[in-house]
Amino acid sequence: MVSPVTRPRGQRGEGALATTYAIERVALALFVERGFSAVTAEHIAEAAGVSVRTFYRHFPEGKEGVVLLETRRGNDLFMEALQRRPPQEPAMEAVRNAALESIRILDDPPPPNASFGFREAREVYNQIAADNTTLIARLIGERVLSLEPLVDLVALRMSLDPNTDIRPRLLVHAVNAAITVSFFTNQANPTIDRRAALDAALNVLAEGMATDGAGQTSLRDVS
Repeated sequence: MVSPVTRPRGQRGEGALATTYAIERVALALFVERGFSAVTAEHIAEAAGVSVRTFYRHFPEGKEGVVLLETRRGNDLFMEALQRRPPQEPAMEAVRNAALESIRILDDPPPPNASFGFREAREVYNQIAADNTTLIARLIGERVLSLEPLVDLVALRMSLDPNTDIRPRLLVHAVNAAITVSFFTNQANPTIDRRAALDAALNVLAEGMATDGAGQTSLRDVS
């Protein structure tokens, strides 16, 4: 299941995308089988039946680019879920439901004809979180930096200007922090369901952000 919004950087055209996703699936399978740290670009290229040069043309950042693509895809799913929420739904509720929906899509088994399995990506993320703190920090940073389009969607729903009012951006990043917390909670204790942990974290956020438009927290007021 590949989000139509996600586009690997520097890649254009359906043929290039098909090759990118084919290489991605091979790379994920190798990561699961051998461990992320043990797999090289040469291993991926050989298994995918392409040259190393072709691999780097599709993934200039090397094997890290494969998991960076997954981070971007997760943000795309979040945005798509938010765009599907009813326009009259309050911002906090809409963002909450979109976050839970995006995690549900990531965690649920893919349909039999899916071109991509999220289970493999999740297993690779777990490997990286355990063994490669530098890369997991980069993945978290990548997600944070790519959230701005969601800020605009939330600001529109709240009828606020995100350049003068902190609430739309704060809401998006607070919910993203809840998603990150749910991931690390599940990583530390796999018996805790990630969606249940996210739901609990969002409950805490909702208690403090229940009044979308009430009060004045404009940046003009605090500058």
